[in-house]
Amino acid sequence: MEPVNKLGKLLKNTRPNAVAGWLMILLLAILGTGNLLYGRLMWTILIGFVICIIISPAVMMHKPMVMPSWYFIILAIIPIVGSTTAFYFFSTSIPFYISVATIAMLLAAELNWFTSLKMNYKFAILLVFITTLAISGLWHLGEWMLDMHLGTNYLFGGQTSDDINDFVMYEFIYAMTAGIVAGLFFGFYFRSAKLSDIIDIPSIKTVEVENYPSGQPPTPVRKLLGISRDKQKLAINIMQAGLVILILAGILLRNLSTTVNASTGLALTFIPNIITRKYRIVPDTGLVLWLTLAIFLHTAGSFVFYDNIARWDHVTHALSASVVAAGGYTIIRAIDIYMDEIYIPPKVLFLFILMFVLATGVIWEIIEFMSDEITAYLGYEAILAQHGINDTMVDLLFDLVGAVLAATWGTAYLSDISYRLADKFEEMNSKKNRK
Repeated sequence: MEPVNKLGKLLKNTRPNAVAGWLMILLLAILGTGNLLYGRLMWTILIGFVICIIISPAVMMHKPMVMPSWYFIILAIIPIVGSTTAFYFFSTSIPFYISVATIAMLLAAELNWFTSLKMNYKFAILLVFITTLAISGLWHLGEWMLDMHLGTNYLFGGQTSDDINDFVMYEFIYAMTAGIVAGLFFGFYFRSAKLSDIIDIPSIKTVEVENYPSGQPPTPVRKLLGISRDKQKLAINIMQAGLVILILAGILLRNLSTTVNASTGLALTFIPNIITRKYRIVPDTGLVLWLTLAIFLHTAGSFVFYDNIARWDHVTHALSASVVAAGGYTIIRAIDIYMDEIYIPPKVLFLFILMFVLATGVIWEIIEFMSDEITAYLGYEAILAQHGINDTMVDLLFDLVGAVLAATWGTAYLSDISYRLADKFEEMNSKKNRK
């Protein structure tokens, strides 16, 4: 017997809930029309999108009584109603991002019900958290690009670059806070679900499962470049020795940023060895070289190159983002392989990896911002320095470049590691069941 998917608790099939739901749809339709008449096209499109999300279950199941629970609809639309009527209910953007999280949850559930994408409620909550952060990053990146290239004033309004950057950082913090709060709420909501609360969603149509590329991984990069495994290991060891030298240099020069970055980076380069010893999963040497190179270039940049070579930061962000994307791909694909209740089509996984990297980039920018604030308060040199809004947005842009590179060929080159990791999940689960 297949386990019941608790995502069905998002819907109700009662007359009071349906009446409340359709009345709120009518309100959104009126607001959408008003926004269209006033030329606010973006808000009109957003309202139309939210209406489609809310009514999709009723339309797809041909049951007008089946609607999302009324309180989920309220969570989704209150900030939208406030913003489109210029009647602002809240002093921060946290409710707006809770609205984003709620819409993301409804969308995730509907993709699970009506497409080949399959997930359980725990995976849906993870997706909601990632989506909330990614939307915040993408929204502000889009505003910045419009201001830079079309002369709009979404972000730039006479303030300094640092002031604008501070504003965006607080927006990122609000998004992360909302994602955590929404995730905890959704988790409690689904865990408390009883079988009688869950609406069974029948299969609307049979969807042919899209297969991942099969076969052996392609020729590694080292062969294309003529680099042997031994030379790769030598390069790894040289860069690790370089990190040790940077630690010593940071200590001698009393450079806190270099010392912390080099120490942390050196520790991270030994993670593949720890994984090999503890879980007997041997990563390809080329992947270890890739990770070590990203860490070494970032640490060297914090020591001297970031301030002297204009494009160094762009290279390190793209390379680091590709490493993050590779790690995200490997883990998510392994979960997909291991768990029968989860299936992520290749094209969807590509988009998921982009959102994952963008969300990770937002978290990294928050860490940099908080690090700057704390070290400035304590009177120390910044460990992870930010240099205004342009620096932050360009970082996010190159994060996406690195994510695209890794996600494009990840299905072929990283699948072998994902299968080995899935086998390890199975082995660990078997041991747990035997106890």
